[in-house]
Amino acid sequence: QLIAIILANFLIPATAAFFPDTSNYLIVCNVSIVGSLTCLIIIASKYTLARISTDASVRQETSFGKIFGDRYIRLLSVFLIVSMVTFSLNQFTFQTLLNKQYPDQRDLTNFLAYFNGTIYALSLLMQLFVNDRILGTYGIRISLFVLPIVVALLSVGSVLSGFFLGYDALLSPQTYIYFFLFVAVTRLFNTMLKDSLESPIYKLLFIPLDNRFRFSIQTKVEGVVNESGRFLAGVFIFLFALIPFFKIVWIPIFVLGLILAYYKVIQNLYQEYREKIKSKLEHTGEGQERLEVGYKQIATRLESNLQTDDSAKAVFSFKLLEKIEPAKVNVWVNTLMKNSQEATKDFAQRKMNELKGLSVSENYVIRIDKDKQSDDKNILTRNELDSILNSGGDIQKTRIQRLARSTDVKDRHYCAELLLHSQNRENISFLIELLNDNNHKVRSAAIKTAIKRNDNEVIAALIENLGQVEYANEAMNALILVGDPALSFLDNAFYRPGQNSATMLRLVQIIGVIGGNRAKEILWNKIDYPDKVIVSQVLLALGESGFKAGMSQISRIKYAIESDIGAIAWNLGALTEVGDGEESRVVRRALNREIKNDIEHIYMLLAMLYDTRSIQLVKENIDSGTAEGVTYAIELLDVFLSE
Repeated sequence: QLIAIILANFLIPATAAFFPDTSNYLIVCNVSIVGSLTCLIIIASKYTLARISTDASVRQETSFGKIFGDRYIRLLSVFLIVSMVTFSLNQFTFQTLLNKQYPDQRDLTNFLAYFNGTIYALSLLMQLFVNDRILGTYGIRISLFVLPIVVALLSVGSVLSGFFLGYDALLSPQTYIYFFLFVAVTRLFNTMLKDSLESPIYKLLFIPLDNRFRFSIQTKVEGVVNESGRFLAGVFIFLFALIPFFKIVWIPIFVLGLILAYYKVIQNLYQEYREKIKSKLEHTGEGQERLEVGYKQIATRLESNLQTDDSAKAVFSFKLLEKIEPAKVNVWVNTLMKNSQEATKDFAQRKMNELKGLSVSENYVIRIDKDKQSDDKNILTRNELDSILNSGGDIQKTRIQRLARSTDVKDRHYCAELLLHSQNRENISFLIELLNDNNHKVRSAAIKTAIKRNDNEVIAALIENLGQVEYANEAMNALILVGDPALSFLDNAFYRPGQNSATMLRLVQIIGVIGGNRAKEILWNKIDYPDKVIVSQVLLALGESGFKAGMSQISRIKYAIESDIGAIAWNLGALTEVGDGEESRVVRRALNREIKNDIEHIYMLLAMLYDTRSIQLVKENIDSGTAEGVTYAIELLDVFLSE
């Protein structure tokens, strides 16, 4: 849009030979309006335009009487009115002097074309190269002061040049040009800064408002209040015209008075803005105890994909979730069964049948009718039945031993499931044997049984399974379900000599998911571990357990934050050194990944010091990647971070 405006302005002098009468440009304007209307009709007919609908409660809450009862909205309105009156008075002063400076119609047209083209060109450059830097470096409050400060300085120049060098072209023909230049430059910077800096920042001030009402409130304020400011400026100009002795040089003085009002309004508005942010922080995401990063964020996203209409995406998400957390497969299968797509339902049904068919217990039966044969069933012998009855229904050790050491995989699989119902502690030794079985189904069944039937040796056997990739996820989930009794063994296994890094990472993750004060204490003792990858997982695990730093731990957390910031600075410096060549592509990717990990560490550490909901809101705004989001995140940090 800005580029089109710039081109249109600079084309006016370039086409002067084709339009000797400046009024002919109106024909071009009319043709452009018809072209725009045609495009709008085509767009409306070919595409469905969304209609923003608001219910009765929203309309009631955003009525003028209701919204102006809020002091923050009143300050937003006063700010906009002061800004618009200042702009309109500068525009009136400039236009009045312009008609005297350029009495010829063609000269006036060419000057306005170059002047407006310059304004919008500077505005484009401001938005591309300057705005983000000002917002990112100084924040909203300082950025809002830029326009009034610049206008104030130029208005002082206008007043001084007007009084000392003359403001009337007839009385001071030689020096009048200085007054005109100051007024013209004031108009230029006022328009440029208002369009490129003040207006975008002003929109940010609506972010702390309730999401349900924000759009309606913003529409009313930027529409009705903005035009009210124009009307008020017109009233002032009309009153000035009624004063017989009124001089044009008085308007810059009046503008200086408005700048003082500008300053006061910005101060009060920013204070209310901070109060609104605090209020939003108190009510946003209530009940959140953990920062949504890493594993948790991925799992949440995958769960939401189970209901998508894309069957391939839903099935793929299920398979990933099955690898991440096998203990919840039954829950996710039921979720997948509710999918609207038949292909997804068919996959879920096959998976459910597979899960049901995993058990072999139904193939081991007691048969009363001796004459009836069954080729696919394992019938209990008379001796086995007598031993069960004599033991009060419990499974005898001899039977468990025979099944556990059978060469038949189905027998061992059945034994693993049978042990779930055995109350005899002597049979635990056979469960430990099955936890080391070579058959995947047997070992998986044994791991499931170990969740309910375990002791110190069984927990140790489960930990041994963490070192094998194909059983690691199942063992992790089993240990998580075992809970607090496994914590001491997990901690001891972490410090076992020769323990590989992959197993250590899994041990830390399990401790974090189990949670509790004991788990937090164990994890905190690993915060200074020399392996940075392990420390990264410790931080994630502490965040998963909802850890909050105590008084004695705050200094250590702050030191960790400073270390991460130092690492980020070093990596950024390394990025500039390695250059952009193809030969350094792998190094750049590694450095960028390291920077991303360090940033995640900082988020997690901040969540240990401050309210998790607040840090989550900051993270979401920074991750948005927009200048507005980053600026709002900085304002949030400024509210709740201590010096």
